[in-house]
Amino acid sequence: MVVATTSGTQRFEHETRIRNLYANNLNHLRANEILIGTEQWYTGTRLRVDMRTVGENGVLREWEFKIFADYDALGQIITYVAMSRLREKFERPVQGVIAAFSFHEEIPKAIEVMNLGIELVTIPRWMRLAGKIPDDSEFTSTASGITIPSN
Repeated sequence: MVVATTSGTQRFEHETRIRNLYANNLNHLRANEILIGTEQWYTGTRLRVDMRTVGENGVLREWEFKIFADYDALGQIITYVAMSRLREKFERPVQGVIAAFSFHEEIPKAIEVMNLGIELVTIPRWMRLAGKIPDDSEFTSTASGITIPSN
């Protein structure tokens, strides 16, 4: 197993390249989704979402791209969805999407149990080349020391 130990800047650059490739192929990957834009800011904040799309049913989707999605990704997307719903004045549906090559094992359970309505999208393996990520590597969080007590 290879542990991702790149600096935050390098990780961001890898994720950005992968996000851009995904956005450029959106019509093939999600035919019913329209790209609004990447690096979309929330007025009055210093926050920006990786990608924003809209589906044929009018659902606005806020996307967070990660190499490996952990608890930080979950916190980010919850915040982005909240900011988007406020911006939209709760007049249109907004859904969060976390796109990653792999996910911390508890993330899907937390989304389901807490009824968060966040979609998890596994990025196609061939897109690893955009981020110069070896195809045979697995990624773990740089915050791998985080543990959740079992009692």
